[in-house]
Amino acid sequence: MKVGLIGLGNAGLALATPILKIFEVTGYDRSEVRRDVARGAGVRIASSAGEVAEHCEVIFLSLPDPAISKTVLGEIGRERLAGRLVVETSTVAPQDIAELSEIAQGGGATVMDAAIVGGVDKLAAGKTTFLVGAAQADFERAKPVLNAAAEEIFYLGPAGNGMRAKLINNAVAHAVMVVLVEAGALAAAQDVPVDVFYELMRRESGLMRPLTHRFGERILKQDFEGGMSTANARKDSALVLDLARELGVPVFAISAAHTAYEIAMASGLGRKDYAAISKLWERWLGVSFTATPKKSS
Repeated sequence: MKVGLIGLGNAGLALATPILKIFEVTGYDRSEVRRDVARGAGVRIASSAGEVAEHCEVIFLSLPDPAISKTVLGEIGRERLAGRLVVETSTVAPQDIAELSEIAQGGGATVMDAAIVGGVDKLAAGKTTFLVGAAQADFERAKPVLNAAAEEIFYLGPAGNGMRAKLINNAVAHAVMVVLVEAGALAAAQDVPVDVFYELMRRESGLMRPLTHRFGERILKQDFEGGMSTANARKDSALVLDLARELGVPVFAISAAHTAYEIAMASGLGRKDYAAISKLWERWLGVSFTATPKKSS
């Protein structure tokens, strides 16, 4: 199988590195410098994105902006796109995947998304995680190439679902970052050593506890009996807000999180383990937290 790669920046070149060990890779980038670096790494350099499509049946996109991805597909043209599978790897909106699919379908091609989790070092080492949204047939077609660069692949259903999962994953990281900074600021404002705060958070009983115990062992199993009650969690949350006000420490995320505990109390969940706040979202949206993801074999 001949693999195409459009976009030879840091992520694109990292993606090419493990794939080159198994497949021939033809690439293109508008930057001459990036083309030269990629050529030195073993990538066959094309003169245009269209030439990549001429030579390759599976084409990976690693571009900085979804608008550029759409422009590139338009420039390739219908004849060159015919029968091709386009794999978007950059973080874009699900709607962007839908729009890319419309452009590709006009030329008889299909689009899938393979969102990357883990950074460029893992990607270059062939140990990344792909979150894939695709038709089953497209996933199977791309799977040999994905396997060359991945330690794990999660197949999440139709095109766009990989990006949905990536955005959710990033949202957790970004929100937790704010909470950590707020909590660290509370520690520093009281002369609690910040390195001690870090040590407490890095332990299983710290930052990971809400995920492994509350989400993994309670929410996914719908077990809300015993444990720390929502009423007590609400009490502790109120106490830390009082402390923040006293010290003058801004706590945007912690303050917003407290709202959920107030609503849970008003909804009759006070005696349940505080993981039961998940019941609020189940009621509001009509969803269930018991579904499990599909991991590719």
